[in-house]
Amino acid sequence: MLCKTAMRSSRVVAILITCLLIGVPTTANAVDISKLISTIKKLGPEGSGHEAAIAAMNELSNTTASDIPEMLKGMNDANRLAENWLRSAIETAAEKGDLPFGKLFRFLEDKSNSQHTRRLAFELITEAKPDQKDAMLAMMLEDPSLEIRKDAVALEISKIKKLANNEQKVKGYQQVLQSAREIEQIKSIAGALSELEVEVDLTKHFGLITEWQLLGPFENKNQSKFNEVYPPEKEIDLSATYDGMDGAKIKWQKHVSEEDEGVVDLNKALSNHKGAITYAYTEFNSDNAKEVDVRLGCINANKVWINGELVIENEVYHASSNLDQYISKANLKKGKNTILIKVCQNEQKESWAQRWEFQFRISDDSGKAIVSK
Repeated sequence: MLCKTAMRSSRVVAILITCLLIGVPTTANAVDISKLISTIKKLGPEGSGHEAAIAAMNELSNTTASDIPEMLKGMNDANRLAENWLRSAIETAAEKGDLPFGKLFRFLEDKSNSQHTRRLAFELITEAKPDQKDAMLAMMLEDPSLEIRKDAVALEISKIKKLANNEQKVKGYQQVLQSAREIEQIKSIAGALSELEVEVDLTKHFGLITEWQLLGPFENKNQSKFNEVYPPEKEIDLSATYDGMDGAKIKWQKHVSEEDEGVVDLNKALSNHKGAITYAYTEFNSDNAKEVDVRLGCINANKVWINGELVIENEVYHASSNLDQYISKANLKKGKNTILIKVCQNEQKESWAQRWEFQFRISDDSGKAIVSK
């Protein structure tokens, strides 16, 4: 039985579908798998396509484990709802036994398949052949599936902990650190190295940007100026002087964060302001044009522009904050790229509402840092 959270949720879907199908006869012995998958993938919100999908699921009940690779392939570009339905069909087929291990291994080895479907193929294989799991994971430290990679890193960490020689431990942790992508796992490895008197610069490891030009404060009284287009949103002129909040004259000022994990504390940089907005600007040099992840942690309302294109926008105040809280795709040009961040503070007076800060980095889609050249 597959035990992941997504598997449990899909069981609920399977039960509901089973209830709906009671008394519905199967219409054919030969099942056109691709047609049924296509029907299920048309599932939409608010019941769209459900009647046809239920009929398709009824026919899929005739499938066997040999049909699983085709259903996995169909999951690659399915929406979340259709993915859950297909997952249920795959689980049902798997319970009939005689899994096509050769095809499942080939599906797993094909990195063009999606992370979710490859993870499911991995679980089908290892649930049936648990004695092979560790040997498989040992070769998957660089796997594009972050769930599989996390398990592979965890296995490697468990091996390193058993080493008696501290020098070997240090070498092992330093090597596995380069493979880890999950934030808490990275911090755990850094903590283990620290106990061995080897410090890890997490700001550098995550590629957090620490050097910024700051401009503020502008007014945000009554949280009313989130969509106000202040001068930096029109043009960047680092030599200009502007009218800021309450008539103050403000200029861009350079700031280099020395906080843990690259946090830019605007209270320290500009002093504590309420009902205020500050802009942060920097430039990022890329060796070539590429699509990247931009990753923002910010407890305040925020906007992020890359080369003038708005890529992140969240009008949320003091809900939470963590590294990689907001992730979005962006396109970098070869050479100089501009990054502009708008950070909006409200006027709440509670102690927990005083933070006015952000942390920002650029990475590939796995979370590996990309740094300015």
